[in-house]
Amino acid sequence: MLKGIITLLVCQFLGECLAKLFDLLVPGPVIGMLILLLFLLIRKESFKSLDNAVFIHLKYLPMLFIPAAMGIITQIDIITKEFWAIFVSLLFGTIIAIAFCAKLMDYLTIRKESKNEY
Repeated sequence: MLKGIITLLVCQFLGECLAKLFDLLVPGPVIGMLILLLFLLIRKESFKSLDNAVFIHLKYLPMLFIPAAMGIITQIDIITKEFWAIFVSLLFGTIIAIAFCAKLMDYLTIRKESKNEY
């Protein structure tokens, strides 16, 4: 499990370094997740130590929403002032994300079916 935790921390560290080095607006942990995704795509499979580390962290994922909820509570005046802009952007963002996921699923299903024909 130590190897998995080290892998997660190295990916996050690299993400933080890239975010600070290039002064990116994207947070370091998000870049770290993309690095981890690239690592797993190149490797084509995960390993047991990483799976165990991720599973342990996923049990505590709901606790990470507490700071976000507190941020909403402390910024309620800004949110009420900008409610319609937030609502419209969330609505259209959700519609675009659902449409993209549906098209991606269609593409992947057709691709898998065409591979099974051979």
